[in-house]
Amino acid sequence: MNNSILAQEDFSIGTRHFYLDYRLAVNQSRYLNIACVDYSRDSERTGLRVFQSEVAPFVEGISSLFHHATHREIDFEKQAGLMQPSPTVNGIKSWEPEIRPREKLMMQGREMMSDAELLAMLICAGLPGITAVDLAETVLKKVGGELKQLATLKAEDLMDIRGIGHARALSIISAMELAVRLAAREQPIHFLKLVQP
Repeated sequence: MNNSILAQEDFSIGTRHFYLDYRLAVNQSRYLNIACVDYSRDSERTGLRVFQSEVAPFVEGISSLFHHATHREIDFEKQAGLMQPSPTVNGIKSWEPEIRPREKLMMQGREMMSDAELLAMLICAGLPGITAVDLAETVLKKVGGELKQLATLKAEDLMDIRGIGHARALSIISAMELAVRLAAREQPIHFLKLVQP
C-alpha cells in the first residue's frame, strides 16, 4: 500500500464499482479520493454520483474506510514515535492471553469456545468500553441464547443492537446460513465420519 494512503475501501452496486481512498497529503492534511467505474459503459474511472438508492451501502463503505483509517493512523503514529503506549489497556487486549477468544481458539481449539466467544470472532471488534464478547453476549441475549433463533434473524434485527452495523450483521447472517446448510446435510457428514478408519 502506498504510504500516502491511510485506508482504502471498494464496493460494488450493480455494474458500478466504487473506490474510496483516504489519503495523507504532502502538507499532512487528509482527504478522501472517490472514483467510480461503470462496467456497463466502459472500464475507465469517472467522477462519482451517489444516487439515493446507493446511499446506505455508500455510507457503510465510508464507515468501514474510516474504521480502517483510524487503525492505520495509529500505526503511523507509533512508527513515527508520536504515540506513547497507553498505561492502561482496556478491552480484550487487557485479558490474559489464554482467555482472549482468538488465542483461546488457537491454543485450546474450537470445542472449548463458548457461543459468545465464537460469535465474537465474527464481530471482530467492540466499541469503546464494550468488547466484541460483550456485543456477542448482547446478540445471544436477544435470541435467548438459542442459535436456531439467531439463524432466523434479519440484518435489521441485528442492527438494532448498538455496535452491530451492516457488515457485522451480514457476517453473522452468513455464518448462520452456513450452519443451517451444514445441518441440512448432517446425515451424509455423519455417515462419512462413521466409515473413516
